[in-house]
Amino acid sequence: MPSTPPSNLLEDQHHILLIEDDDIDRKLIKRALNYVRDIRFIFSSAANIHEALQYLDHNQYDIIVTDLKLPDSSNMETVNSLLSHHKKIPIVILSGINDESLALSAVHAGVEDFIPKQYIGDQNLIVRTIRHAMERHNLKIGLELTRERERYLAHYDQVTTLPNRLLFLDRIFQAVVQAKRTQEPFALCFLDLDRFKIINDTLGHGIGDAVLKVIGERLLQCVRNSDTVARLGGDEFTIILRNASDTEKLKKITQNIIDEINMPIITGRHKCNVGASIGIACFPEHGETTEQLLKNADMAMYEAKHKGRNQFHFFSDNLSEISNKNYELETALRDAIYRPPCQFALHYQPKVNLITQEINSVEALLRWQSPILGNIPPDQFIPLAEDTGLIAKVDEWVLKQACKQLYLWKKAGLKPTTIAINVSGRSFNDETFLNSAVIPMLEKYQTNGTGIEIEITERVLLTDLEQTQRRLIQLKGLGFNIAIDDFGTGFSSLSYLSKLPIDTLKVDGAFICDDKSSKKEQAVLKAIIDLGKALEVNVVAECVETDNQLKLLKQLHCDEGQGWLWGKPSVDWQPEKIATLIKNSSIEY
Repeated sequence: MPSTPPSNLLEDQHHILLIEDDDIDRKLIKRALNYVRDIRFIFSSAANIHEALQYLDHNQYDIIVTDLKLPDSSNMETVNSLLSHHKKIPIVILSGINDESLALSAVHAGVEDFIPKQYIGDQNLIVRTIRHAMERHNLKIGLELTRERERYLAHYDQVTTLPNRLLFLDRIFQAVVQAKRTQEPFALCFLDLDRFKIINDTLGHGIGDAVLKVIGERLLQCVRNSDTVARLGGDEFTIILRNASDTEKLKKITQNIIDEINMPIITGRHKCNVGASIGIACFPEHGETTEQLLKNADMAMYEAKHKGRNQFHFFSDNLSEISNKNYELETALRDAIYRPPCQFALHYQPKVNLITQEINSVEALLRWQSPILGNIPPDQFIPLAEDTGLIAKVDEWVLKQACKQLYLWKKAGLKPTTIAINVSGRSFNDETFLNSAVIPMLEKYQTNGTGIEIEITERVLLTDLEQTQRRLIQLKGLGFNIAIDDFGTGFSSLSYLSKLPIDTLKVDGAFICDDKSSKKEQAVLKAIIDLGKALEVNVVAECVETDNQLKLLKQLHCDEGQGWLWGKPSVDWQPEKIATLIKNSSIEY
């Protein structure tokens, strides 16, 4: 067995495997390389290809220098033996006088260079050839690593290391081809994380990426090696489940995925909670092409979100009809926002002071009359605007119209003195909304925020207390009043109320009861009103519709009321008409 060369080589040392059966040629090469000053060459010598391959099995080398004609191998046989054994080591061959064409063939096969034997005594030629061979080989290795890296980046997600959209599309195409050939069904799961945006917006993208990485790991643990988990981008994942003929087993797997994702994720000092809405489309029942399966799984996922999130839903034919209607509604909404004439209008509903009977404020309620689809209720188009990101433009339009209307009323010397408008959580949490929409609108109508009350739901305020506090202070600095809308529905700690600059609590209509309601219902309403009084903020009761409700609210010392008792919201509401209703009411103010 050949001796093993030392393994602790310095950085300026290069280990050469010299394969040569001629002692004189071997000595000439060693002598030439030993005269190099800045590099030390350490040799291992082999007299035949068999011995050389033994060296390669047990040691590492920086370069191989070999004769083409050896006792047990010759010409391209020698080259092929070395290349097939270890392609990552550069090879320089020694060729005879008449072997130049053979040497060139070897170079084309993968050898780095050759040295004609008639120049074996030329020290400079040998050193230069070996150095250049090593440099070229290192460049080729680096280039190949770069190409491998590029191929990896093109097909894998950098955050989760899962297949990306490009590789996923290839995988599902292959799954469709195989399923058509074998007649074995498979399932495509389209997964969208619930509440992930809150983590990104409040804790930053670094924490968000850490959460995505954990989610990717959990998804892999829930499936088999034959299945595919991919990240399409953002918080969207897809899963290809092979051999999915058992529907009950498929349901169990999907529910297990949801349960795993629901487990808290600890990253640094943060405890993050997310959920998942999953849509499922099965081949061939729900589609026989990649496009059909993707579209139908996506529709099923949105249905899972619509039904309350954190659940899975199988595609069904009626979802296509729903999807077409949603698409039609979204197209109409975009037209309403971007194409004149304007299809929106603000309807005003008064807030009545329950003590003085005065109307000092109104709430501006957005209405949409489509020339194609007719009257679209807010509970249909507002969620759609939020899902599609169009809500920012809607909020901007509402703010503009409210500022304009208030300016005209004040100029004419008319009441009310305050208009309340609703602002979505998306706009409220948008850093640019204040500078790009709010401030320019105030400047245009030569006013500050005085006279505008911004209503924000309790759930939005509870997203990030520190950020909420900063936003509200900015708005208060511009003169705006701040109201918490739908108060009582957040189901969270009330400690935030003392920390935020709030002017008004709007009691959600679900809590409005009358003197005939149970004592518990009345106690809840009283507690909310008393809380507002203790905090010294204005309390407004929404959805007041009957004299009995009004009577109880007055008894509980609620400040203001708002509802159909004083008329429906109207574009041209008339204060005089409301005043007449109040005067003729059976309730004594």
